[in-house]
Amino acid sequence: MILTAPLYVLRHGETAWNTERRMQGSKDSALTERGRQQAIAMGRTLRRELENAPKPTCFLRSPLGRARETADIVGRGLGLDENEWRDDPRLAELGYGQWEGFSWKEIEVTHPTALADWRADPHAYCPPGGETHVELRRRSQALLAEIAASGRRTVVVGHGVSGAVLRGLHLGLDARAMFVLEKPQDAFFRLLAGVEVRISCD
Repeated sequence: MILTAPLYVLRHGETAWNTERRMQGSKDSALTERGRQQAIAMGRTLRRELENAPKPTCFLRSPLGRARETADIVGRGLGLDENEWRDDPRLAELGYGQWEGFSWKEIEVTHPTALADWRADPHAYCPPGGETHVELRRRSQALLAEIAASGRRTVVVGHGVSGAVLRGLHLGLDARAMFVLEKPQDAFFRLLAGVEVRISCD
């Protein structure tokens, strides 16, 4: 499953719940003004990147609102027609079940060891009513294999954890290493042939 064409992995811009450190998962929160500016910067930087080597490109995004809004803004920066984006549910964020909408402080009232337990076993840990890393990895692996098989340059707009898993699979990392990967909203990553390059947005 080697990428022979670049895969660009973008995370959605900052949301209101990001600023409150709330778990979003399958629920949604609108982009902040800063988040919209981050998306504009991503579009501007990605346009320069893609123009360096013009070629057919596939544009995929998570169907969740914050990713769709980010993709729309990025797309305008690229001069895309909005219909060029294809929603792919495999890019959706890890489902946090009953924790969605709650901050870590609120979660720790009823689950005081939750974060420590999760860090100890990120591969199998499951938030109450949520999704395991195994399940996220399975859908991410299917998507990555499909992208690799296409041999086509691809841009994806997704989320923090789901994006980290996609990158981690490309890099051959285990669950613990994926868990601590950086998840910026002011930069994105170019993946190609087992290598990852971080691209800062300006």
